[in-house]
Amino acid sequence: MMIVNAVPTVGLLALLALVGCGRESQAAPPAAEGDIPRTAWPESWFHPPRTASEVGLTTFRQSPMLDELVAAGELPPVEERLPDDPIVVEPIDGIGTYGGTARLFLAGEQLLNVPEGTLRPGPQLQLTLPNFAARVEYHNDAQTLTVFLRPGHKWSDGHPVTADDFVFWFDRVHMNKNLTPVVSPRFKGARIEKHSPHVFSYHFPQPMPLFVKHLAHNSSHLSAPAHFMRRYHPDFTDADQLEREAVELGLQDWRTYFQAVVSTRDLMVFYKPVQTAYVVVSKTSTRVRYRRNPYYPKVDPAGNQLPYIDYLEVQRVDSPEIMAAKAATGQIDFAGRQFKTADIPLFKRFEQDNDYETYLWPRPYGSDVTFMVNMTHPDERLRQIFQDVRFRRALSLAINRVEINDIAYYGQGIPRQLTVVSSSRYFEPSFAAAWAEYDPQRARALLDEVGLIDRNGDGRREHPDGRPLEITLEYTIGETPKQVTVDLVTAHWREVGLHINRKQISGALQGIRTRGGVMDMSIWHADRNADILFPIEPYWYVPMHVGQEVTQWPEWSRWYRSDGARGWMPPGEVRELIAWWEVLRRTSDLQERIAMGKKILQSQAENLWALGVIGLGPHPVIVSNRLRNVPRQGYWGWDSRWSWPYYPETWYLQQD
Repeated sequence: MMIVNAVPTVGLLALLALVGCGRESQAAPPAAEGDIPRTAWPESWFHPPRTASEVGLTTFRQSPMLDELVAAGELPPVEERLPDDPIVVEPIDGIGTYGGTARLFLAGEQLLNVPEGTLRPGPQLQLTLPNFAARVEYHNDAQTLTVFLRPGHKWSDGHPVTADDFVFWFDRVHMNKNLTPVVSPRFKGARIEKHSPHVFSYHFPQPMPLFVKHLAHNSSHLSAPAHFMRRYHPDFTDADQLEREAVELGLQDWRTYFQAVVSTRDLMVFYKPVQTAYVVVSKTSTRVRYRRNPYYPKVDPAGNQLPYIDYLEVQRVDSPEIMAAKAATGQIDFAGRQFKTADIPLFKRFEQDNDYETYLWPRPYGSDVTFMVNMTHPDERLRQIFQDVRFRRALSLAINRVEINDIAYYGQGIPRQLTVVSSSRYFEPSFAAAWAEYDPQRARALLDEVGLIDRNGDGRREHPDGRPLEITLEYTIGETPKQVTVDLVTAHWREVGLHINRKQISGALQGIRTRGGVMDMSIWHADRNADILFPIEPYWYVPMHVGQEVTQWPEWSRWYRSDGARGWMPPGEVRELIAWWEVLRRTSDLQERIAMGKKILQSQAENLWALGVIGLGPHPVIVSNRLRNVPRQGYWGWDSRWSWPYYPETWYLQQD
């Protein structure tokens, strides 16, 4: 059967108009809880893409820049470069025009040059839709997933994409301990089987009905151009020769040599074939130039091969402040990944003068900043306090979310408790409202119940034994309004007698200290809260991950991930979370899956395993006035892979 999930129609958050910048601009009408309605995008984006034969296309066209190459015999005709029956993509506003060079920032090149995979997410981040695969089918109680590739699809050098490319990556890269010392948990015990040039299967030791969500979100890395990469792999090329070549290039060994060939970020360019819309032409330490991929497999409804834009000019700018300044002065065509909510007034102020617009796309995050106390802290006194739900509830009740929304988000975020976004099929309004009201008096009463009382009248609460209560919040900033949120929240906590020490650290150090389980309290942005990722990576609600982001239960997570061999056994209510998630991730029954997800989220609402503040915050996306077909509304963040669901291959530059 084909894996396509139904998507309910939902409500929506309006784009921000102007934030105190002296002029007005049009905005969509307000909508409930930050959602974007289905009507914001073409209906065709919610269905498997139609193909040329289905819409009656028999003639295809290409960018004029390719005409001379075809005429000179350097490229085959466009009909031979496209798949046997190419995908037809409907642009949001209309058929575009060919040509031009889009200006981007480094890292931002993936916004127009998306690393695509076999499936893709729908625009509301619920659906899993066909992409480079024509379809996928589950068998054997969801322990086998068969993938049907589109015949005639080619790599950027014209070589056919086949099942061999997926088998090569799986067997020769991911299952090769020299290249991948630790196998991804989702592939533990799995194997791959080729059936024909365009059909292969993944076989799993347990049901994996949600593996399609991995494929839709980020499956570009699950294949490699086997015809090209064999040259750099010791299973096909003499290892001694590879070692000599590595030394000549100044690399450590054949492994680093192989990874350099694979990498798209290294300054060494090996011109590895790709399936993206653009290919690298040149690269320096400050600029990368891309040219359209002549074998890109999609067309528009008029038969024009996509993408429309001919070149991408990508500049490296290391300072976020300089990036913002360049964007505000009209030096970029599309950008957003490097920007912050706090940049919105700057962008709004200069957009009319500098020929761009600032779109505001909500981040599909359950909370832009999530506070976590370490419930498996090595210090027994702190551990007992942090594990007491009354303490966590008091922390939440003491937060003035409306004030934070007004100050840090210009009133455009959603004050809420941490839970999934409201467009999710797992969402209930009570989950977002749980312990999210501002009630400092009740917070004080709960802290008194815990035994944290100001015994000497200095305005600071002490441990039950009278010793000073010292709690340090260690955090790293970036992506969301973390610093201002930390400042405001800790000020709110001081008002109820909790004086939290703040210590900004690097992201690398936060990862080290998280894995060591030694931090008292920390923060992160709670992504993975839309339906594309919540069911497979419920990081904030189930102790299934040990890493930089999730800091509230490292020892319980270690216990689960090691099958009880390491870490600490969690209490019964936390083991229930694990049990519910095991059902959720293995069942093929959608209603049972939703029921288990809601049990997990109900537990979060009651226990506050992590604390939310503001969700679905507005993110500034800069769009030059010459760049067309960019949706006015979209979700911006890791869950959506930024621009991925919104067909950037159909964006074009208006020619003068």
